[in-house]
Amino acid sequence: MPPASVFQDNQSTIAMVRAGRPTSDRTRHVNIRFFFVADRERAGEIAIEYLPTKDMIADILTKPLQGELFLKLRKELLNWDEA
Repeated sequence: MPPASVFQDNQSTIAMVRAGRPTSDRTRHVNIRFFFVADRERAGEIAIEYLPTKDMIADILTKPLQGELFLKLRKELLNWDEA
């Protein structure tokens, strides 16, 4: 079975997960025990992939969106478009 895709819109977070440790002085407070995701990626269970913020379908469920972005994400999520 292929690894499950986990989409992330923060490239710094992706770099930190792939390194398996904090990557700068600003993230040194992150305890190594929180790198569960890095362990799962190394085990081949998940694949972290970059997806730009404007394409994150989950945002329609977590943020108040308006206009074109709302319509775009609604169409992708529900496959429904007003005619």
